[in-house]
Amino acid sequence: MRFSMHVLLSIISLSKTYRQLGHIVEVFHDVSIEFQQGKSYAIMGASGSGKSTLIHLLAGIDTPSAGYIRLTTEKLSCEKYESFTPQKKAEFFQKNISIVFQQASLFAELTVLENVMLKAILAGTVTEQSLQHARNLLTEVNLLNKADAYPAMLSGGQQQRVAILRAIFIVPQFLLVDEPTGNLDDVSSQQVIDLLMHYQKKYNMGLIVSTHSKVIADRMEELCVVKDKKLDLIVV
Repeated sequence: MRFSMHVLLSIISLSKTYRQLGHIVEVFHDVSIEFQQGKSYAIMGASGSGKSTLIHLLAGIDTPSAGYIRLTTEKLSCEKYESFTPQKKAEFFQKNISIVFQQASLFAELTVLENVMLKAILAGTVTEQSLQHARNLLTEVNLLNKADAYPAMLSGGQQQRVAILRAIFIVPQFLLVDEPTGNLDDVSSQQVIDLLMHYQKKYNMGLIVSTHSKVIADRMEELCVVKDKKLDLIVV
């Protein structure tokens, strides 16, 4: 477990543009902001304002057009981080940041247990300890009896819970979540948010949730509003 309060996910002078139908569309312009491990944040804004783009940028699966994103800890100075090669930076992000998408995006050919421990499988580091860790997580959400089932056999809410377990399997410093309840009913939505908050507290992660729901936003400690290509951080 990680309990430092000095881990920062920082956006520095970031701009993001896309080319669309022959035109340049600017989503963000010269944005700087810091997110702290151990805190929870809601990202809100009008449809098309850039909420999902922000989550993808923070996760390292999209790249800024200008500026950069940095993850630093008390043991990793800004100078040392900047000396990393692009590949090493990407590996560092993958070890410390996880993302949950609106669609659970589970691998249909893998069992529920295999989906949970996907990062260990890809890294070739499956051990009895990692297997037990995955089983313990499934037990916590009452899905151990589905360990050998396949995603198609689960409900939407169950699939999203498995997606969350897959994301927190490595105990990341930051958990990024993009519209986690957009396709769920009210009961399943509540269960998903309760689960996110539970693991955020248990592992002291930074939790950043893109959402259109004020109910979800009210449960977070801080609100980040996306508007006019900028980000405004508000303590709730």
